[in-house]
Amino acid sequence: MYKDLRQFIKALEATGDLVRIRAEVDWDEEIGGIIEEALRRDQPALLFENIKDHQRTHGRKLLTNTQLGLFRRVLMAWGLSENTHPLEALRILKERCRQRVKPVVVSKGSCKEVIETGDKVNLLEFPSPKWHARDGGRYIHTWGAIVTRDPDSGWINAGLQRGQVHGKDRMTIGFIEKSHALMHAAKYLAKGGKSMPVAVVLGAPPLVPYVACAPFPAGVDEFDVVGAIQQEPLEVIKCETSDLVVPAHSEIILEGELLLDPSTFIPEGPFGEYPGTYLGLDKVMRRVLQVKCVTHRQDPILHGLMEGLGPHVSPARDFPYLETIGLWQNLEDLGIPGIKGVYPGDSLGAGHPIIIVSIDNMYYGHARHVATALWSVHGKELQSKIVIVVDSDVDITDKNAVLNAVAQRLRPMEGITIFPGTIGGALDPSIVPEIREMTGGSGRWDRVLIDATWPIEWKPRPEWGGQKHPIYCNASKELLEQVRRRWQEYGLK
Repeated sequence: MYKDLRQFIKALEATGDLVRIRAEVDWDEEIGGIIEEALRRDQPALLFENIKDHQRTHGRKLLTNTQLGLFRRVLMAWGLSENTHPLEALRILKERCRQRVKPVVVSKGSCKEVIETGDKVNLLEFPSPKWHARDGGRYIHTWGAIVTRDPDSGWINAGLQRGQVHGKDRMTIGFIEKSHALMHAAKYLAKGGKSMPVAVVLGAPPLVPYVACAPFPAGVDEFDVVGAIQQEPLEVIKCETSDLVVPAHSEIILEGELLLDPSTFIPEGPFGEYPGTYLGLDKVMRRVLQVKCVTHRQDPILHGLMEGLGPHVSPARDFPYLETIGLWQNLEDLGIPGIKGVYPGDSLGAGHPIIIVSIDNMYYGHARHVATALWSVHGKELQSKIVIVVDSDVDITDKNAVLNAVAQRLRPMEGITIFPGTIGGALDPSIVPEIREMTGGSGRWDRVLIDATWPIEWKPRPEWGGQKHPIYCNASKELLEQVRRRWQEYGLK
């Protein structure tokens, strides 16, 4: 497992999965345009080393595109073999995520090579991009972790919310109202506090952002989950200005106080959201993080994520974010039998409106049981607008196979169920502003089940060789495995 981001960069270079861009590029939109075109052309991860206005600043480099494109880069970050099937990767991580390995606090960490406080704090020293043309400014935090602590229990939460730079020592954080960080903030307010300690982790060890963006329940320390996945404790170190702890071998740590009085909020955004659209072009009042201390490595590397790519770019081919692991676990915990896999049917990354589930179809209404269970899980409102259930012989990581099952096995009158009027993802472009206002900043979804399983009530038929459904004419699995073993012997690439 990679101790820090730099070990991950070396591994990417060794496999040809990283390109260093030494030509000068502009942080103002050009970097975003390069990433968008790179994804269209299946290019590797990109390390920008010559960014306009940042040739002589403390931070001169920006790493992007590690989490988009070829799935093997994601497998590398998770510490799994590049040959691991995506669904098998999720199975492994699902079991590991049920465990907990607490972090170990160390006294020294590479994130403390440089410590800057007071007048030396300057967020403009780091090459934060303006990712999209209509973004309201430069976003320093798009892929990392926002760390807070529950003042009562001591539970530490690491979440993933965007952060916009507003001068040398201020940034806004785009918390969603149901975030665990704001649960912590509410407790500080209830105790009479006017601010809350926050640490922003940039350039974290590669597993940390994946876990930070996954919707684990309240009370779960994401650093414990990181340790479970990597099967060894994450090394953390105490902050300089608070009792928060952060990954010790991160590139950059921003320490500060989140101002909680609404009179201190300032305009933020707009920002190109993960569905590929703007929620609106107006600014929104957001909480301010007053940065009091910055610690970082020598020549630190900022790590960012290009969001808002839209449907015209395929940003995450075969990319199962960790969100689906929680849904898989939920179905198992509810005692629903026959679940063989849960996978995203889209590439949005932060909340999946389309969820695909494979089952051994065991009883009448099994698919409806699965869908209603997913729709009842508290805290997963951003997911499962559309649930597609298929038989276990369908490879749910292959979108063509899933569409084939929908085309051939779905009987629309019996197989399509609409469940109206539920809370939904606020960033869904199909939701008009009036609905968001009516629902208190959320969205409203009419959820859909597409049951693409063979009907359980069908009887075996002689023309189908005694089976309960038509027989496919594909090569056997054994033959295909033999062919794959001999592929290079055939002279094929």
